[in-house]
Amino acid sequence: MLLVCLLTGVSSRADPLEPSYPDPVRVYSTRSEQREAGLKHQLTPWLTAGGLVQGEWHYDKTTYSNDYSNRSDADKSANLQLGATATPWSFAKGELILDYATDTDRIEVDEAVASLERNAWELAYGRQYLPFGVYFSHFASEPLLEFGETRSVATTLAYDIQDRIDLSASVFHGQGRKANGSGLNTDWTLVMSAWLHESVSLGLGYLSDLADADSDLLGDTGHRYERRVPGLSGYLLWTSDDFEVTAEFVGATRSFRELEADRNQPLAWNIEFANFLLPRFDWALRLEGSNELEDEPQLRYGVSVSFRAGRYGSLTFDYLHGRYKHNFATDDNDNFINQDDRFAAQLSLAF
Repeated sequence: MLLVCLLTGVSSRADPLEPSYPDPVRVYSTRSEQREAGLKHQLTPWLTAGGLVQGEWHYDKTTYSNDYSNRSDADKSANLQLGATATPWSFAKGELILDYATDTDRIEVDEAVASLERNAWELAYGRQYLPFGVYFSHFASEPLLEFGETRSVATTLAYDIQDRIDLSASVFHGQGRKANGSGLNTDWTLVMSAWLHESVSLGLGYLSDLADADSDLLGDTGHRYERRVPGLSGYLLWTSDDFEVTAEFVGATRSFRELEADRNQPLAWNIEFANFLLPRFDWALRLEGSNELEDEPQLRYGVSVSFRAGRYGSLTFDYLHGRYKHNFATDDNDNFINQDDRFAAQLSLAF
């Protein structure tokens, strides 16, 4: 998932568990906000459409713990996102997002959701990103905690209390299966987010089975497990007209019996500070880390700068330095990684 500092606007309540900023926000730092970034063209009184194009380049330099020579790799990719929103009635809405990525060379339905709203209630059904984790980031490079991101066909019921507290519950059939069982497993999420003040928000989320995450933690076992391992997430947001501070974590509440002992209870966290220095220029700092998250750095930190061209586009540059636990992470040739440096650039254009 590409999370970028993009354009200027106001966060939408399209995702009931996304913090609904009471004041205008100058960056799109989460998936829900990125979804709203495309320019909305009014095709009919009840139908709007828009799109977002993103091109990304990154260069990685890796150093190793053994005598293996340092390695450098460069990669580039592009992504096209097309979205449409239909509101045939005041209480009903449908959203469709199509995504094309050059690295997979295929078009897929990223989200397809129909929802009903009445007063403070919202009921949504369809292919959606489950409200487990917000994954704040002002960088072109995704944070480590995105390993918990989960997308599935789900039913989500949300309740909003005076625009200050959001409660949500989702039910879905996940990809995880009991090793000695058959049929579909019913999984669920519970999430709460609240504004303590006009500038301070926090939230907590619970996922019944972290094996359902898109990171395929149990991909090698065919997503079969002896027992479910729930996931827990939480965030703290402090925002103003001039800056934003976010702290977030995602982790397993107990160990996966199918994974190796030193990587069977993954956890990741991310802290970022963003400063909106000028109307079209932002900069951000990141400090993040992980524990028992396979092949990922134990600690990573860096800086990002973004330039925005009004409502139409942005250009983001990253630098991140990662340090790895001794003899833990390996490359494709089973060489132990000691450190790495990443330089990344991302161009985003809305239409």
